[in-house]
Amino acid sequence: MDMLPGETTIWEGHPTWRASLSFHAKGFLLSLAPLVVVLLARWASVDISVMWAVLIFIVGVALTVAASWVMRYFTQYTITTRRLQIRRGILSKTETSANVDRIQNITVFQSPLDRILKVGQIDFDTASDDQSDRFSFSGVDGPQALREQIVRARDDNQRADQQNGQSGL
Repeated sequence: MDMLPGETTIWEGHPTWRASLSFHAKGFLLSLAPLVVVLLARWASVDISVMWAVLIFIVGVALTVAASWVMRYFTQYTITTRRLQIRRGILSKTETSANVDRIQNITVFQSPLDRILKVGQIDFDTASDDQSDRFSFSGVDGPQALREQIVRARDDNQRADQQNGQSGL
């Protein structure tokens, strides 16, 4: 991200690995299903090879871990003293940004599991009627502390703008 004059980075990161634990659990259970079916069939005296079910399980778990890593690694969140930015993508990139001074509401969402894992989602509403201006940081570590950093940056920008407006009179 190219910085503007006087702009500094406050926070930069990716979704935390703890936020993808439910994704891993679902992938594990989905991968486990063929193995359970084969074991139940063998228990019922049906001659089915367990090797294929074990192979499906291993490939399923590996794909789940790989997909989670790719989703995490290729999502970049950046907060500066002036802007918020989300960058996603591998081959094609999608970048969404908003000026910190346009942020009106910041909402932190945490499920009970998220609260235990100390992760969450931060949703931002900006000063616009356009719903596409709403965006969020998903799976961030310590979302309340991050929200406070953003609020401080917004307040500092507003104070600086007020001082510049008063000194320019």
